[in-house]
Amino acid sequence: MERKAISMSHNMKGILDDDYTLYNDGTILHLYDKHTYPGGQNIEEYLTVADLSQALKQRLFNSAKEEDKELVRVVLDL
Repeated sequence: MERKAISMSHNMKGILDDDYTLYNDGTILHLYDKHTYPGGQNIEEYLTVADLSQALKQRLFNSAKEEDKELVRVVLDL
């Protein structure tokens, strides 16, 4: 199965990025900034659905395209 992004949620904490991308295989890419100093920007980490809060799951669900919402609901176990 080809991995496909099914939801992307972009957020800012002040001037710091806090973005999540949910893939159809259940992996989540978290791209964020810790601070504005060198080495603190564009940090990537991969998460699982179990790592997400209910609020973040809802944020990803709300960000999904209408045609992907049911798949997002299943993947996130909402």
